[in-house]
Amino acid sequence: MRRLTTMLTALCLACTIVLLGCSTASAGTVVFEETVSPNEQYVSSEADVVYYTVRVTQTTPDTATVFAESNSGFYEPVSYEVACDGELSADDVSVKWTTLMGGTEPSEDDQIAVAVVSVHTGDGGVDECKVSFVTGALEMVAEAIPGE
Repeated sequence: MRRLTTMLTALCLACTIVLLGCSTASAGTVVFEETVSPNEQYVSSEADVVYYTVRVTQTTPDTATVFAESNSGFYEPVSYEVACDGELSADDVSVKWTTLMGGTEPSEDDQIAVAVVSVHTGDGGVDECKVSFVTGALEMVAEAIPGE
């Protein structure tokens, strides 16, 4: 029994070390981070507030990683890599938040839903990508509507 306990403890320790090593190695240096809420001013409970976050990290001078995440149950986090030429700064990244209907001024009926992420790659180029924070919710609605 003691041997089994020792082995399980060693296994747990090894897994912890591996997991911590992976998260630290992939995280890199945070270059830019911005969080917005599409519904904060329209809900009465803090528990109902949804947040969208865009974070850009850099682990090497030639690669940056863009992460998009939300506390919404409808959104699965995504990430993608951007090739760049040198170290990035916060000035090299911008996010334009737009509503579901494409506007820049959100309202209760047309809330923020998309982040247009621009990363200046250092060689004069710009990598631009649209991240939809509502795709999962729209897919669920489409699946719930019966076909004709």
